[in-house]
Amino acid sequence: MRAWKWGGATVALASVTAWMACGRSGTPGAEGIEKAEAATVTLGEGHCAGVVVGQGRHVLTAAHCVAPDAGNERTNFEDGRQLWGRYVFVDRGRDMAVLELEAKAPVAPLEVAEGLPIPGAMLVFTGRHDRPGEPQRVRVERWGRCPSLPDVPTALFTTMHGVPGDSGAPLVDEQQRVVGLVHGGARCSIAAPTGGVAPEIERLSREDAQPLARRPASAPR
Repeated sequence: MRAWKWGGATVALASVTAWMACGRSGTPGAEGIEKAEAATVTLGEGHCAGVVVGQGRHVLTAAHCVAPDAGNERTNFEDGRQLWGRYVFVDRGRDMAVLELEAKAPVAPLEVAEGLPIPGAMLVFTGRHDRPGEPQRVRVERWGRCPSLPDVPTALFTTMHGVPGDSGAPLVDEQQRVVGLVHGGARCSIAAPTGGVAPEIERLSREDAQPLARRPASAPR
């Protein structure tokens, strides 16, 4: 039985799941947590994390995890499988980057929410599959500016307790949608909101689904 970190206390996941069944949690149930865990990946030798999104051919991660000369990157999945990919989108002002995989990921992707989670909203941070630890129930404390996110007036200040290397890992809402990526700050509690990059994920997914002959000449391949 897994346990859940909640405000410094630890409770049995079975109890939390029962409480969720009453519709009062505002966070994903046990199946949603497992899906989020499976969709969370590590990059390269484990310097950062990311999440499989769209139609399963793209990984969303933090742009500060991407070296200026980076082209290709290895993605590591929970079951030990690996896929290579290349960066097709990097926005350092919003700390967002997208890696296009060489093949469809062996896990179910998560949707990227188009909006912002409001202050007081409860989210889930599942962490990385290569580290011990349990999912955290995280509250959005406020929106605000963060000096390292110059193009984001509404960075998410949360109650998450992260550590270096969690950058790029997702925060998910009760619909199992990605609403933020771990960015940093004290206790790594600041997340970059993902709503602004949702249209880019949709565009990349559409282009990936097109037959090669019909893809725009500018499409990164």
